[in-house]
Amino acid sequence: MIGKSAFISLNRFDEARHVIQKALAQKLESTPMHSHRYSIAFVQGDAGAMKRQIDWATGRPDEYLAQAWQAEVAACCGQLQKEREFNQRTVELALQHEQKEAAAQFLAGQAVTEAVFGQSYQVGELVARAFGILRSRAAVAIAANAFSLCGDSARAEPLMDEYSKRFPKNTFWNVVSAPLYRAQIALHSGNASQAVELLESAHRFESAGNFAPQYVRGQAYLKLNKGAEAAAEFQKILRHRGWSVRGVLYPLAYVGLARGAVLQGDTAKARKAYQDFFALWKDADPDIPILIEAKKEYEKLK
Repeated sequence: MIGKSAFISLNRFDEARHVIQKALAQKLESTPMHSHRYSIAFVQGDAGAMKRQIDWATGRPDEYLAQAWQAEVAACCGQLQKEREFNQRTVELALQHEQKEAAAQFLAGQAVTEAVFGQSYQVGELVARAFGILRSRAAVAIAANAFSLCGDSARAEPLMDEYSKRFPKNTFWNVVSAPLYRAQIALHSGNASQAVELLESAHRFESAGNFAPQYVRGQAYLKLNKGAEAAAEFQKILRHRGWSVRGVLYPLAYVGLARGAVLQGDTAKARKAYQDFFALWKDADPDIPILIEAKKEYEKLK
């Protein structure tokens, strides 16, 4: 029988929910199971079910994870200030439970979120705080991602080298993560063609990349004025919500799709994509750069 994770990856959310409910009825519950249930409830707009998963986690040794779920959802909805508050609580609870590695990862992860939202000035301090708790391999990799998103090769490259030396045979790192980070740096440097080339190796495993390979490839195609190719990459994200249900790049893919449609001269498709994005970000912080840009671009299409 297909498991809950597979159903979610296939966007078969009702079937995944049914599997989880059967397991819960048999008292076969776990934190990952409640995390999946939270994700499904988020996609389906079931606030009550979302709250029940958070309530279940409260008071448990790994309750910090439930704060992280809420942080991810806030980011996905464009609520950066709320995301920061949830993530800060995540770090505090992880440290209370002596989970230093988790705390470091979440702080480094916050740096990635800030970079995605165009707040690069926050990244250095967050990474320093993360490493001050524990310079774990995960924190190093996540920090490299954050700096590469900012185009800061001077700080990203040494971290990438450090990780590669420590784990030279890590397949996912070698074919997805490292090429992705170098592609992000290339894109910032204005070398979109190189970014596309670097991401060639990621195709085989990119379903596990939280939409980043497709998103960066799409951004590169936009820079190259290849609207159809860009739109195809963003459509991959939008067709596969289950690959990263709470991923912040999912809503942003609608902006990429709209921009790809504009390059193709398809104004109607572009307007629809922008409208879909605005619907997802209806409660977003108004000062997020990409939201401001999208609104200006949308106005030009009227």
